Amino acid sequence: MGLFGDLRKLNQQARAIDATFDPAAQMRAGMAAMQQAQHSMQAQTADLQLEQTGTPGAATILALFDTGTRINMVPLVRLNLLVEYDGRPPYPVTVETMLPLHASAQAGIGQRVSVKVDPHRADRVLVRWGMPV
Repeated sequence: MGLFGDLRKLNQQARAIDATFDPAAQMRAGMAAMQQAQHSMQAQTADLQLEQTGTPGAATILALFDTGTRINMVPLVRLNLLVEYDGRPPYPVTVETMLPLHASAQAGIGQRVSVKVDPHRADRVLVRWGMPV
């Protein structure tokens, strides 16, 4: 009797799963995850390009906000920066960047950080944690 009771319970569980399973919702969730991954890869590629072609500069951290997002346990933060480069007057920029553990001491209000600035778009700034200013 135990075997048939277990089979009956398993059959009921399978019907309950079938009742709530929505393949279209699964597909939408998968597509959203793929678009997020694609966006992340494009951002990484842009950062690598900026690292190679950007103009070196320095920035002062005016504000730091935790976005609540973690990637591999590393927080994504929003920084308000005052950027200085190439003899130009300082200007404010807001960027989102990963804050690695080794850079936690450097990420305080008033601290200066090394940056690379896109020569064509001054609002695109890459923070270079751990690099000398």
